[in-house]
Amino acid sequence: MNFPDQLTCYKAIGAALSKAAPSGWSSIQADIVLSGSKVDAVVSYQAPTGSGHLVGVPMLARYFHELARLVSTEEKGLFKSCSFKLEQSGQYHTDFSY
Repeated sequence: MNFPDQLTCYKAIGAALSKAAPSGWSSIQADIVLSGSKVDAVVSYQAPTGSGHLVGVPMLARYFHELARLVSTEEKGLFKSCSFKLEQSGQYHTDFSY
């Protein structure tokens, strides 16, 4: 899947995460590490009833590979890790390490 820009990719990531989380979640944190074609993801959520982890989020690995392509630069290349936090309000925060 090729997204036209990183904003569209962020929205797809947010939709995938929010669909996978239990109802009532307040925030979702995805910590991603890229190593070649491999994606390691640790996804956790916070909810009023407690916290937990999400596994097997559909399309998540593909979306983060695409995001890496979209935010890459000639100087830095693809990111090595990404922290993506989604708030229930729809706001998201990202942090990349190259």
